Amino acid sequence: MKPLLLQLLLFCLALKSVPGNIKERLKKYILDPPPCKSAPENCAQVCIYHKDCQVGLECCSSFCGIVCS
Repeated sequence: MKPLLLQLLLFCLALKSVPGNIKERLKKYILDPPPCKSAPENCAQVCIYHKDCQVGLECCSSFCGIVCS
């Protein structure tokens, strides 16, 4: 019984150490998109969400701003 109690205690401590909640992480992802995997071909095609981009492209952060790449 003791190992189970210790495991539960460690699990609770691990959960408390995770910063932020899902809502904060989602907001950060929307406001600060991930870096582009490759250099964008068209810096004029700006976006806010992935759905703003054409099929096959995604909204990402680049040297010329937040664009579809």
